Amino acid sequence: MTKIRFIDLFAGIGGMRLGFEEAARSLNIETDCVLSSEIDPDARWVYEQNFGTQPCGDIRELETLPTHDLLLAGFPCQSFSYAGKKEGFGDTRGTLFFEIMRLIDTCKPKAFIFENVRGLVSHDRGRTLETIQYEIQNRGYSFDAFLLNSTNFGLPQNRVRIYIIGILNFSPQYELISDVGSPDSHSYHHTQQLSLFSSPRPEIKVLNILEDNPDRKYDCSAEFVAALKCVLNDNLDRLHGIRFTPGNWDCEVNVVPKKSN
Repeated sequence: MTKIRFIDLFAGIGGMRLGFEEAARSLNIETDCVLSSEIDPDARWVYEQNFGTQPCGDIRELETLPTHDLLLAGFPCQSFSYAGKKEGFGDTRGTLFFEIMRLIDTCKPKAFIFENVRGLVSHDRGRTLETIQYEIQNRGYSFDAFLLNSTNFGLPQNRVRIYIIGILNFSPQYELISDVGSPDSHSYHHTQQLSLFSSPRPEIKVLNILEDNPDRKYDCSAEFVAALKCVLNDNLDRLHGIRFTPGNWDCEVNVVPKKSN
């Protein structure tokens, strides 16, 4: 059986690793994670519960990488996100991309997969992505970027992300194409039919993955429910597909009115 040795940088609680390992198993490919890295201690704890090994910490403290075939990296997205200040490489978190490239130089893997927010595509009028492309291709890797929506892959989440794939000294042709799903990322379309020749995809909701009779400790607080009702005019059925941001979460609740004199 073929085996792929891989590294999991900016591992979080292991989302990219889980997807990669499941995909490899479906192709009868064995995997071996030779190193993982995550700076957040709580995420490291969860990762250890999920995979039995605790990641190392800050990648800036890594001098080199062990021999591996594939590198996974969901590098920090806040500096490119629509929800952030979009400072890009001017934000310390944005410069961590160059730390990845520094480590790649120490042990050239055969391939890598990077993940980030869709805002990376348009950040600084596309110049940020051009810089990333240059750094990748300058090292002999191919550069392909896809915008994909998680709702198209059986997940109860309407979330678009960019995936960057690089192969060393090879330029593959992919059947995969960018597909951002709903034209409005703040809206949710209950059924999707990508072409006239494909059957509609069933809607996926969070309800599909929830446990039956969960512990009451997971219930929302009364204050939070009251805030939701305030924003949604007391109609919680409107929650489906809503994404709250500072711009639309502006309802004050539990405010005691002043007594008149």
